[in-house]
Amino acid sequence: MSYNVILTNDGEIDGFSLLNEKGIKTFHYPMIKILASNTDVFFKLEDYDFFIFTSKNGVNYFFDKQKIKLQDTSSIKVICIGSKTALEIQKYEIDPVFVAKRSYSNILFNELKDLKMLDSKTVMLVQGNLAKNYLFENLNMICYLTKFVPYKTEIIKGLNKKLEILLSKEETYTVFTSPSGFLSFDNLYDVNKTSIISIGETTSAFIKERGYDPFVTSLMQSYEGIAETIISKLKII
Repeated sequence: MSYNVILTNDGEIDGFSLLNEKGIKTFHYPMIKILASNTDVFFKLEDYDFFIFTSKNGVNYFFDKQKIKLQDTSSIKVICIGSKTALEIQKYEIDPVFVAKRSYSNILFNELKDLKMLDSKTVMLVQGNLAKNYLFENLNMICYLTKFVPYKTEIIKGLNKKLEILLSKEETYTVFTSPSGFLSFDNLYDVNKTSIISIGETTSAFIKERGYDPFVTSLMQSYEGIAETIISKLKII
């Protein structure tokens, strides 16, 4: 039996390579696009005790937009959500002082609160335009916080005929890595024609709010974790 998996994330898909190794066909149809924001914010790195990054996009657009030179980063302290974000920050020759155990804002906040690392410190939170306010609102209670939005997420608005044909003719499984990606897909296509695979609880909660049930939710919030979840769920050896 052949399996068809649609990937809806923007950017690279190397993390899903295990699917192809197991003979699963993958099709990449991004449902969102990531762009640099139009907001110009000027600041000095030395004015902040800590910088918090919640995604790889945040890291890359922060350094690109601010045109920060590597020699300027030697003394900054960085906190990250997730191992992928931590690996991305290390490309800029920075070792994070703390990495959240799991990729959820509430877990990061609770861990930082317990450690009292940010108490009364000056902190910059780097997030995209669609990030929920949970982290900002809660961190604001324990530190002096500034939010910087270096990138924005836009949903795809045009119908892709090839994807429409694929959904109508083949049994498919579609991977959603964000609520915005699912919203875009739901606006354009018949969700009932595919089995939903979600990257994590936040995305799954949004999908359920829209009236659908995920076929499976990944236990690990990474592309590799999703691939392993799919293989396990489909019982592929």
